Amino acid sequence: MPVGSSRKPRNPKQKPSEVALEAKKQYIPIVRSNPQWKTYSYLHYDPLSELLFAGPPPRNLGPPEFYILTGDPADTALQWASQSGIPVPLICGANDKRPGGDWETGVSGYEGELCRRSSLAAALATPGPGSVVPDNFPIPTSGVIWAEDVVVFRGPHDSYDKLPQESWWSLPVCSVPPVRGPKLTENGTKYSFETEREVMKMKLRGALRACAYHMGSGGADCAAAAEVSVVLVGDFGLGSTYRNPPQELAELWRDVFLYDPDIRGRIRQAAFVFDDPERSTAQLILADLNKKNKNSAGHYESSGKGKTAPNKQSAWSSSSIASASSSVYGGSGYLSDFEIFRRVFDSREVRRVMGERDSRYGLQNLLTN
Repeated sequence: MPVGSSRKPRNPKQKPSEVALEAKKQYIPIVRSNPQWKTYSYLHYDPLSELLFAGPPPRNLGPPEFYILTGDPADTALQWASQSGIPVPLICGANDKRPGGDWETGVSGYEGELCRRSSLAAALATPGPGSVVPDNFPIPTSGVIWAEDVVVFRGPHDSYDKLPQESWWSLPVCSVPPVRGPKLTENGTKYSFETEREVMKMKLRGALRACAYHMGSGGADCAAAAEVSVVLVGDFGLGSTYRNPPQELAELWRDVFLYDPDIRGRIRQAAFVFDDPERSTAQLILADLNKKNKNSAGHYESSGKGKTAPNKQSAWSSSSIASASSSVYGGSGYLSDFEIFRRVFDSREVRRVMGERDSRYGLQNLLTN
């Protein structure tokens, strides 16, 4: 059973921008000069149609083992890989405009943090041999970038400890741009538009398809991976940058793992690893909604049309926000992303969901995309 990565006490650290500069000037050139590592990547415009699995479908269509862990996602992938002997791919939220986004300036977010301690930015920026595109960016809405060898040469972002070169290690990274700042319902718990929800679901399916394909089920170099396919997911689509509704996002992940006809049986273990177990995207979303609600009321009062705005939607918004806070997000407080995913992927909850009659288990669904 995998465990989350442990953290060392925080040490005095360099500024993130200084760490990024050292990565560009010192570490990445060393990685590029070593022929054992592939400092490049491949853009798949539409993995759902491009990446086709060879051979018969898996016989065991049971659900994967799910793990909800705390720790650094990349470090956890290394620990899991060292136990299983099989590389563990990390699904990482990506900036769709440029490799690593603003990773050189010290902007927060897991992709930027990983770029500062690894060769991820260099790999994303370099199309691999045989690529049909001269540039991997911008990443299309349906696209993913697969980097087989992302070399990690520093510790996590709390201190960015320098690692001796003999301790450098690599992992596969599947970079996918999540839906950013979707329009949400009045209480902030669901997507307002089915289109945005379906786009996010397509991205999850594409990411898992790429991982299953490259790690053995379709045509990967590692033959052992065909026996036990594993994926690890960080804070994909969550936090202040993306602000997808955590409950519905967790349920989307669960639906894809349980029902997608091309994923079922190919991924046997899946871990969601939270770098900050206390962070609550729900709290960020509801704080934004409250702020907008107050600003809207203040604007009406200052317009000179009276002190009370006859706006039913505004009043309903306030009650909806309060309801979301109490019923969905844990009373007067807010459930963390970690806790929401822990509940959604609890083994008893997974069995309950699978035990319900659902058309997604229909024969046609299992035989078609």
